[in-house]
Amino acid sequence: MNPDVIVVGGGVVGCSAAYFLAREGARVTLMERGDIAGGASGAAAGMLAPICESQGEGPFFELGLRSLEMFPALVEELRERSGVDPQYEPCGILRVALDDEAAADLRQQAARLADYGLDWLDAGTVREREPLVSSRLRGALWSPREGHVFSPFMTRAYASAALSLGAAVETGVTVVDLLREGDRVVGVRTKDADRHAGHVVLAGGAWGGQPAGAGMPRLPIEPVRGQILSLQAPQPGFATIIWGEDAYLVPKRNGSLVVGSTEERVGFDCRVTAGGIAGLLEAAPRLVPSLADCTFQGAWAGLRPDTPDHLPLIGPAPGLEGLTLAAGHYRNGVMLSPITGTLLAGSILRGEFPDEFSTFLPRRLLR
Repeated sequence: MNPDVIVVGGGVVGCSAAYFLAREGARVTLMERGDIAGGASGAAAGMLAPICESQGEGPFFELGLRSLEMFPALVEELRERSGVDPQYEPCGILRVALDDEAAADLRQQAARLADYGLDWLDAGTVREREPLVSSRLRGALWSPREGHVFSPFMTRAYASAALSLGAAVETGVTVVDLLREGDRVVGVRTKDADRHAGHVVLAGGAWGGQPAGAGMPRLPIEPVRGQILSLQAPQPGFATIIWGEDAYLVPKRNGSLVVGSTEERVGFDCRVTAGGIAGLLEAAPRLVPSLADCTFQGAWAGLRPDTPDHLPLIGPAPGLEGLTLAAGHYRNGVMLSPITGTLLAGSILRGEFPDEFSTFLPRRLLR
């Protein structure tokens, strides 16, 4: 029997789509050309920061906030269904200011978004909480509602939970084109066979804009490289995410400290470079001086999928019935994965898409 939906892409967005569709009873097949979480989702720091990263309210802020609110219940649900712990940590985020200009900007942001829990802390209060922070500190923006997950585990939890609900997960499968009957999509063509389905979701990450078969829509997606590294966390360490202008520090349960990240428009070059890692190694001790003595554990890179307006493409593809896009999430794939999966399930299975999120429909960039 053919599946109701084929989801193409085994990153966090594709796996979320597969999970939420399967949870609502759809027969789902997830296809990934490599391994689950083998791309940017396996490289991400997993930060959940729609509030303290925002400059004000609007559709993207509301999308991120709605998604953030889903995490506490969702991670418990995924853990029970999959046996994989996404390692959700609602530890809060300190966005620190090391000079007066940065302090003024963060003070304004704290005032603007105070209703969402943001607060400005003076230098003394910050150092009482986190004594390891630099003596250059001028204060920090405190966001208590935000935190992080372990991105590879979050992605695998979605996939395994989808499996537990009857979905099929196929790795090592390369989709090369869409099967079409006129303007209706009826499946996909892989390197080995044609596979039919009632609906197709494209969630190919940074590769979504790559030239493919003649039946594929051309998506305006550009890869942006992010290099990241890991240190052995200092002892005693800190539990809160510390975020400065040039780097962020994310403490993980395994005793490592993730330091990220660069943003480089270098095409599909996913190398780790000396310059990129040197910049992070210089930035981290400016935030926490003792990190200069920490053991270096490793470095890696991922390719983020960006769009011209830096907003994701979520919803039906214009002009092609039976095709939905979940692409271009840029730096926010992990954070937006719950709400994206929810929106896709509603759109595909019930024809529903909330008006307040119409900003993200693909028709704004595709004709």
